[in-house]
Amino acid sequence: MNNNVDIALRSIAAILGGYAVSALTSFYFAFIFFHTFKQQEGVAILSGSMASYFVFFALFIASFAIKRTLKWCAFLIAFSAILALALPLVSPLSNPL
Repeated sequence: MNNNVDIALRSIAAILGGYAVSALTSFYFAFIFFHTFKQQEGVAILSGSMASYFVFFALFIASFAIKRTLKWCAFLIAFSAILALALPLVSPLSNPL
């Protein structure tokens, strides 16, 4: 694969894939902080949002550290789909506060 195309694909995977996964994990972190650690609702949401930055930067760095770009893009798409499908498990409608 051309080096410029590889860098472009890695950048897209890092930015869009990292954002999608970290945005979805912030919901899960907020749910865990609220129900498991018994934090106040606002504190749990802020803690979940801050913890998702770690996920974003870890995925961003991993996007440029891996050897195979297409496998990494497929992983990000599959992981985002799994997180999105499991999102109703942490919705307020399924678990009333």
